[in-house]
This record gives sequence, structure tokens and C-alpha cells, in this order.
Amino acid sequence: MTTGIRPRTRSAGAGDHHRGHVVLVHGTLDESASFRRVLDSLRNWDTTTYDRRGWGSAAALGPGTLHQNVADLIEILPATASIVVGHSYGATVALTASERCPQRIRAVVAYEPPLPWLPWWPTRAPWERLALDEGRTPADAAEAIMRDVLGDEAWERLPRRLADKRRDDGETMVAEMRALCDDPPSFEPLTLTCPVLTAAGADSLPHHRLTAAELAQLVPTGRYQEITGAGHPGHVSHPADFAALVEAADQLADEPAERDQRLVHDS
Repeated sequence: MTTGIRPRTRSAGAGDHHRGHVVLVHGTLDESASFRRVLDSLRNWDTTTYDRRGWGSAAALGPGTLHQNVADLIEILPATASIVVGHSYGATVALTASERCPQRIRAVVAYEPPLPWLPWWPTRAPWERLALDEGRTPADAAEAIMRDVLGDEAWERLPRRLADKRRDDGETMVAEMRALCDDPPSFEPLTLTCPVLTAAGADSLPHHRLTAAELAQLVPTGRYQEITGAGHPGHVSHPADFAALVEAADQLADEPAERDQRLVHDS
């Protein structure tokens, strides 16, 4: 196991109908603990969460490249094919891993993945401008983005300890964001063999919604879904709806087999 990466696996509840395994990958300015309420709605699933390098319990590792994050994810995947759920940057990690290791991923849920190389993504998205183009320190850039996501009042209500921690996360945030903007594409949507459910909040920024929707059209087995009333932190504001994306992805993964069975029957 990669030094400093400590996955936490929870088995399905006793007496519950076991559905399979779900691995959740958090985004930037976030930690695995933010999936806590999502896990409450996944009682029939074995689940694995972990802090990516540079965040939470893995902060001491410092910012990781996208390829290092992908390698970490592949290393902790169970032997049986799992549904991998990624939020934001974590969704880009999940999608890239699905191209490199499709045999261990049953399906991907990709909630608002940042994909600067696709034509529907702005040359500089609003949060990229806040973090990279306006001369802010990493700490100030992290605060500016958090204020934009949460609103000024919600940011001001955060406990000082948490607000200071988010500001301290600015270095890792800037490193991840800059690399995504500067590095070559990390996967080719047209060649993905895993079913992919892309998703976005109905109240999210337009380019987040558009990119997720268009990505679903590019992936051979892709589908797009929105969460009504949610924004970018949909896993926090609408945890039950976010967890329901796992069920939708599971059904999407079953569809090719069901279609093949119908063809055999009809012939």
C-alpha cells in the first residue's frame, strides 16, 4: 500500500442485501470525510473511502500528480470489479483509472469532472481565474473559491479551525488545478469501455453541467443525470441523491448484458 494512503473500508450492514463494492474519490479542497452522509445511504454496499495525497490524513505526502492519484486509486481497488464514484477532481481521477484498469471497475460515476482539454470547458474557467490568474496567494485563492462555492455568509460561519485548514490547503489546490490546465489529456472518452454515469447539480456552473453532459455523449456507454437543487458540493448538500447515482450506475452496467440477452431471445 502506498505510504500515507490509508483506505477505510466498511462492509455492508448485517442482514442487508449485499450489492457490491463502491470506492469514493474526493475532489479538491475536500477530504473523504465529506462522504459521511453519502455512506449512510449505501448500507447495502461495501464502501471504501480514502484521503488523496495532499489532503486530510495524506496531507504530509504533498500535492500529487494526476498520474500518482490514479496509481493510488488503482492500488486500493478491490479484486472484484467495483463502482468508482469521483467528485470533481476525483471524477477525473476515476475516469482516467477506468481507461487504465477497466477490468477492476464495473462502472464510474463522474460528478462534474474538470476536463480543461474538452471543447465545452472554458479557456479559463471562473475558479481557474480566481486561483491562477489574479495574483492571489494559494491561501487567498483557496478562500476565494470556498467563498464562491459556499457564499460569504456560510464561509464566515465556518469554525476558525476549518477555515484556516482550507486556506492551508491552497498550495495543493493550486498545484492540482495548474497541472490539469497544463498537462495533456489523461484519457480518451471515445475508447472508454466502462459504463460511465456523468452527473452535475442542476444549480451548478454552466460549464460544469455542459461538460458532464457532453462527456456522456462521447463515452460509448455513457449517460448523464442531474441532481435537482444541487450545486458543485452535491455530495454534501444532497447526500441521498448523490448515493442514488451509484444505483443508476449499477443499472447502467447491467444494460449491455440485458441487451445481449434480448438479442439472443429475439433471434
